[in-house]
Amino acid sequence: MTQIIERIEANSAYKEFSVPINNQVPQPTRDAELYLRQDGLIVNAEGWFHPPNLLLGEVMYTPDDQGDKAIFGERYRKVTLFAGTHNPIPYSLRGTELAQIDPNLNQKETNPFFARYKQFFPKSELVAVFPSQRALTKILTKNGLEQEKLSMSLNDMQKLLGIDLSEMSLGVTGSLSLGNYDNLHDFDLVFQGDPRTNLLIARRIRELVRYEKQRRVIEGGKGWNIRFYTDKGILMCCFFGYQNPQEAPLVNFDMDVIEENVAIEGTVSDETHSVYTPTILGLSDVVIKKIAEKSTRGGLGNLKLIIYHTATRGECFEGDHIKAEGALVEVSSQEGKYLALCCIEREAVRNLSPTWNNFYQK
Repeated sequence: MTQIIERIEANSAYKEFSVPINNQVPQPTRDAELYLRQDGLIVNAEGWFHPPNLLLGEVMYTPDDQGDKAIFGERYRKVTLFAGTHNPIPYSLRGTELAQIDPNLNQKETNPFFARYKQFFPKSELVAVFPSQRALTKILTKNGLEQEKLSMSLNDMQKLLGIDLSEMSLGVTGSLSLGNYDNLHDFDLVFQGDPRTNLLIARRIRELVRYEKQRRVIEGGKGWNIRFYTDKGILMCCFFGYQNPQEAPLVNFDMDVIEENVAIEGTVSDETHSVYTPTILGLSDVVIKKIAEKSTRGGLGNLKLIIYHTATRGECFEGDHIKAEGALVEVSSQEGKYLALCCIEREAVRNLSPTWNNFYQK
């Protein structure tokens, strides 16, 4: 055991919010839950596909004596953002950044296409998980101003969206799931429901920000349909997870790349899985804008779009006209074999009929 883990394990917040990893009793890996690695790295699980004995995700926080975040009594910095800003580091540059922490984290050349900018972590190297629902329950049972802010934010959300949250499975992610709830200004809320309920909530948030400009969130160079400001000015960042992980279309799959750098346009015809990571959209009236002659297979007509990153969740809904660039792939999953366009760049997908004008800032 490393010295930093010894110190962290002595921290009272860590004891309260963590659950030790027991590799003898496998548990489902849920998107957006955080894990602690044996060297102190804090890792975000991404998506629902995790090979046996591995976790697919990305490094969120790294120990750093000069870091601006205090987590379990240690100094950390967030590695997904440029220092001192809320601007995300481009996916293509993150491997180089991570290699300075651990050369094995730069897996760009060895990972499959959909995971080119992510990392596979052996579960044997993980010390603990910070369950989403457990964290929210722990926080809401405490007394204090910040806990009151969380409760009021949930009440505000219920009123603004006209939904009853009392019977829903809710959790938190990000720093809240690590027990950092002082000076609350944003609330990373996780809905863990069935696809129909999750989509209903996401659509209501989209309509809220469509018509109430003061609630709109612009972050990372673009607008967000599933983030909004409450009346008290709290930023609600909403995440959606499958209550039953087996409902995720890509919980287990193989993907073969046919050709990279393929560009298309099309109309969203199936929004069922539009609010998750990975984001999966059914497209109709697909027009090929760029493809090599050798890969042309006639008109594509209908096509699935797989966006294997977190930045386009809830951005496109049924009826939206979009453009996208990625790799034409063949997917084998529980749904059978099918062609899809898989996108891994942050700006690879653009909604050509966005929720409001100037939705994209650049």
